[in-house]
Amino acid sequence: MPILPRQSPDEIARRALGHLEQVVRIDSASDERSESIPSTVGQARLSEHLAGFFAELGASVERDASANLVATFVGRGAAATAAPLALLIHLDTSRGTQAIERLDTVPAWDGRTVAYPANPRLEVDVANYPSLAAFVGQTLLHGPGDAPFGLDDKLGLSHLMTLAWLLRENPEVAHPPLIFVGRPDEEIARMQAVKGLAALLAERGVRSGYTVDGIEPYEINVANFNGSRGSVWFALRPGSIPEWPAFTLTVGGVNTHGATAKAEGHRPATRLAAELLARLGERGLTSEAVVFASFVSDALRDCDAELTVYVRDDGARAALAAALDQIVGPHVPRGASWRLEPAASRPAPDAAVHELLGFVARFLASAPGFALSAEDSSGWEGYSQPYRAVADERGLRLDVRLRDFDEAGMARRCDHLRQTAAGLPVEIELQYANMGPKLAGRPELAEWAKRAGQAVGVETRVLPIRGGTGVDPFLERGVALANLGTGYFAPESEKELTTLELMARHAAWLFALVQVVGAEG
Repeated sequence: MPILPRQSPDEIARRALGHLEQVVRIDSASDERSESIPSTVGQARLSEHLAGFFAELGASVERDASANLVATFVGRGAAATAAPLALLIHLDTSRGTQAIERLDTVPAWDGRTVAYPANPRLEVDVANYPSLAAFVGQTLLHGPGDAPFGLDDKLGLSHLMTLAWLLRENPEVAHPPLIFVGRPDEEIARMQAVKGLAALLAERGVRSGYTVDGIEPYEINVANFNGSRGSVWFALRPGSIPEWPAFTLTVGGVNTHGATAKAEGHRPATRLAAELLARLGERGLTSEAVVFASFVSDALRDCDAELTVYVRDDGARAALAAALDQIVGPHVPRGASWRLEPAASRPAPDAAVHELLGFVARFLASAPGFALSAEDSSGWEGYSQPYRAVADERGLRLDVRLRDFDEAGMARRCDHLRQTAAGLPVEIELQYANMGPKLAGRPELAEWAKRAGQAVGVETRVLPIRGGTGVDPFLERGVALANLGTGYFAPESEKELTTLELMARHAAWLFALVQVVGAEG
């Protein structure tokens, strides 16, 4: 039976909060537009900070030019000669994440609306998000509400920091050699820097490990999506500029991770704008009174977009505003918004904009026999999400996230995209594969985590990852990595939050886990 830490939950929670606030102060968002590895200097700064932290707690630390971090703690007690166990996190956060100095706290939260200081329009409460019932009575930790601050994966990182501290403070606890790994650029699926890590772990005899990158409290994951990105191009065909007034229409969507899109009411601007165009068409206003001249997704938040709109007169403008209220308005409490202002420039209207938005509407209205939008998908369902519009040298490009747990299901999604595009240029890029088939022969990974949960009195659940973990290079080298939850709400969203209690219990769970693996692995 694992030994419990001698520190009280309150003491562990205070230490964990300090660890989390250390790392959320460092901006480590990755950037897919960068060709460097890591893609941003912030990841190297975070790696350097962690190197010092783990070294002070007794680890031997290695870093390389890609910001890869390997912190090795020697085994202790009866488990000292056991096979080493790897625990991995990623250093980067998603685009649009902002560093913050401190977290706001809400002691003994009663389930009513959380007051985000920089975004009072948000209505984050149990009534709007029933899954938050599990957080009632605990001390909430959240950011200002204007941008995510990076719980994915800085919460997992802080759990490892607290685990390392607990092991130092409880020297009688036996555990196998532990290798803590921080890797760059997971959010942008960049694998170049990870292949060397996978080879290193294999050479050092690592056969088992966990990424600490899940969402749900105490979840255990042994399957994830197959992921691909599809792109469809619409030829640019500029027309004549109307004499009507030009406006900049900024549409803010509901920002969520695809994993939690249904529960959190995700809405991308691509879908909102397509619904807006269709609504205006139903009323006979398109072309005759309202023309969408440009559409570009926000560079930091895919769910947002900026349009240039020509509007014939005040009546058409009022009709446009009314349609926006009807389409965007219901989603405002979850973070959506719209703003119409006089435009600073007058670009030529391009038919590609109407064609792209019309395609989105047709695509989402089709009935291929499987879920399409992420916000209509949950559990073991995949999705095909048109999420971003970008102008490039080939025209106006629509990017589509394709996700499915089954390879045959992914093939059907790719075929459906090509068929709906009906002759338009389409390219599909494989991003990552489901780890499930390669972990099928390693059931002990889930069993160890379950036994650790029982030891500390938490309820674990085996769930699929509705996303990826970037573990393909490790699996190919024979290093079996399952994933563990970290315990928070609204990943990659301005609404994200966790609790002091969850942080303390997750650290205790990992503390028990390394003992279980040392005794049984």
